[in-house]
Amino acid sequence: MRYLAIASLLLLGGAIAVAAKYDVEILECKARRVEEGRLSIDGQVRAAKAIKKLKLTFDFLTSDGELLSSEQAPVEDDSIGRGQESSFHAEAENPPGSVRLKIRAFDGDGRQLRVGNDGPFIID
Repeated sequence: MRYLAIASLLLLGGAIAVAAKYDVEILECKARRVEEGRLSIDGQVRAAKAIKKLKLTFDFLTSDGELLSSEQAPVEDDSIGRGQESSFHAEAENPPGSVRLKIRAFDGDGRQLRVGNDGPFIID
């Protein structure tokens, strides 16, 4: 019986650790060139915890993964509850040579959050 209780606790602890791997998960991200020198970025995020004033930072990368520049944009909702989803839309300058982007996230106090499925996403 003791072994069963210990095994149950270990499994429960493992499930909690898996759930706490990230604070924000990128569910969808599409980036496309809309006109000369401009990008449109749209997507969906889900919060693993309550977050106020979530901001996403888009890191534009070369084909070799070299960082060219970064742009920041807020998500649509001012506050996102645990397990809730929100959309984002951003317009950004298209750095010459950028073909992919990765996403970072920050809360309203400027603390960097852990991001699940952060990319890289292809720029069409």
